[in-house]
Amino acid sequence: MTRSILVTAACTLCLHMSHAQVKTTAGPSLGLTGDAKDVTTATKGGVALIGGGGNVEGAFKWMIERSGGGDVVVIRASGDYLYNDDIAKLGKVNSIETLLINSREVANSDKVAQTIRNAEMLFITGGDQSNYMRFWRGTKTSEAINYLLNKKKVPVGGTSAGCAVLSGFYYSGEIGSATAAVAMDPYDEQVKLYNNDFLQPPFLKNVITDQHYVARNRQGRHMTFLSRIITDWKTFPQGIAPDERTAVCIDEQGNATVIGEGKAYFLLTSKAAAPEVCVAEKPLQWVAGKKAVKVYEIQGTANGNGYFSVADFDAAKAKGGKWYWWWMENGKWQQSPEDKYVLVIHGGAGTILQSTMTPEKEKAYRSALRQALEAGYAKLKAGAPSLDAVEAAVRVLEDNPLFNAGKGAVFTHDGRNELDAAIMNGNTLAAGSVAGVRTIRNPITAARAVMEKSEHVMMVGPGAEQFAKEVGIELVDPGYFRTEERWKGLQDALKEDSLKAKLDHSSAPKKGTINIDYKFGTVGCVALDNNGMLAAGTSTGGMTNKKYGRVGDAPIIGAGTYANSTVGISCTGWGEFYIRTVVAHELSALMEYKGLSVQNAGKTVIEKVGKLGGDGGLIALDKNGNIAMPFNTEGMYRGAITQDGKMEISIYKE
Repeated sequence: MTRSILVTAACTLCLHMSHAQVKTTAGPSLGLTGDAKDVTTATKGGVALIGGGGNVEGAFKWMIERSGGGDVVVIRASGDYLYNDDIAKLGKVNSIETLLINSREVANSDKVAQTIRNAEMLFITGGDQSNYMRFWRGTKTSEAINYLLNKKKVPVGGTSAGCAVLSGFYYSGEIGSATAAVAMDPYDEQVKLYNNDFLQPPFLKNVITDQHYVARNRQGRHMTFLSRIITDWKTFPQGIAPDERTAVCIDEQGNATVIGEGKAYFLLTSKAAAPEVCVAEKPLQWVAGKKAVKVYEIQGTANGNGYFSVADFDAAKAKGGKWYWWWMENGKWQQSPEDKYVLVIHGGAGTILQSTMTPEKEKAYRSALRQALEAGYAKLKAGAPSLDAVEAAVRVLEDNPLFNAGKGAVFTHDGRNELDAAIMNGNTLAAGSVAGVRTIRNPITAARAVMEKSEHVMMVGPGAEQFAKEVGIELVDPGYFRTEERWKGLQDALKEDSLKAKLDHSSAPKKGTINIDYKFGTVGCVALDNNGMLAAGTSTGGMTNKKYGRVGDAPIIGAGTYANSTVGISCTGWGEFYIRTVVAHELSALMEYKGLSVQNAGKTVIEKVGKLGGDGGLIALDKNGNIAMPFNTEGMYRGAITQDGKMEISIYKE
């Protein structure tokens, strides 16, 4: 096909163009779409690092917007694929031209260089970055690209090989494509690296990129590149690595967001953690206490997600992602989540009004919540698993008569205390629960025993008590659970309605009362441990004046308690509604299948409960340490503590 035919064909495909015609172009042009007349538009600089494997439409739209709708130039060193139509359909621009620059002679052409300089947006295609280095480095083409990046300040993007050369340090691939196997010999001949002798994108002087990242398991080779730079040039670089169909878009201030289907990674090295062994013919050893490189992972979205400051690689500014530690042990890449343990608790939701709470009673509640948080925190700080932390925190609340669980359980219609509890391991989906027990001091511990010491998930009544006895769990006389406040609550309920169960928040409280009988007092805890594992637990005494062996949502996995690798949930409220709407699992599903945040998912499920006539609340904690504590009542006893020991306790609606 002749060049004139290519140009004409490309023009007929133009979308969003005011008019299309063939523009006078340099000799290497593969085709021009749009207006042949050069225009000048107001532009905003930026760099789009695209991981290959397919177009990222959101990244192209980002560049088009920053181009001001001017002229777009696409450059490549091999192949003849035209991006013209791909770009034209995504936004209005004046023109799009693709250039094939496949020799140093072409790269030094004044016409080629001027075509590039006239661009308001530049895109470097995939291919072979060694061709870009051989043909373009030190030519008028590279000068023109750097002019766009640093003088004219227009958006410049590159995918795959085009992304590989858009950083100060770069890997050439001139002796074949290196794999993770090069970590077994960091000086393998395929590891050819160069130091700031080609393109000069803003903020990326001390950065080396990599692409097709997770898809091709390139974490190990990227770590090898970083170790070589540290060893050979005595400088500590940073890394940026988008996965396939994913882009890191960096604006003129150095602010990065991630657009696309996959994830992107930001790698931070430190002078305090240099490679221990980086020599020829020996496996790379870069452990540094399993904290060699700090890595921030951001999941992309169609319109951009997360934030990372590429201007200074300040870890404290990062948002919307998750931190990891990476290291290399005997040439093998390893990772673990950064220590980011979190613990969240609740002590029930209901009609909890500051106007009816005495200062003394509020102080007692806050003290009890603090004790529970401290108990769980101590476990996490010591490196214990999240299950241990959940059990420890819930036991403290079960032992406190302020809450409707354990010692403070409400009475049934027959004047008994019947307790329910559940616990779940988010890592394995193992779960255990007990219901209708009357002599187990700490039902949460019995629930864990069901999970770990039996083949079952739920045990009920006398059978659960017999099992607890056999496995050595503390049993008490039923009288242990009696409190005068709860007994009075039952008598009031019997007088009011001897046939209809009374919810323990159903009448207005009086000034100075303990305020227990007018709220749901269910307790719960969710924890995220050092290893990134979630667990959730819930314990309750149920409803005042309940009959016929009634069981609520707390011991039902998926209704009142749930945990997986994404999120952990513990609920408190009118159990029948939580069972009917499977609240805890519904929240998880909204996150996993619809991509909702834990906050939005929590809000959604509580609104659903409310529309059906139910009330209550929940606590939820996701794998990244994000917390949600929604409720639709006047208050909910709740608190959280993070790795740094920062504690927050709240009672009323804010």
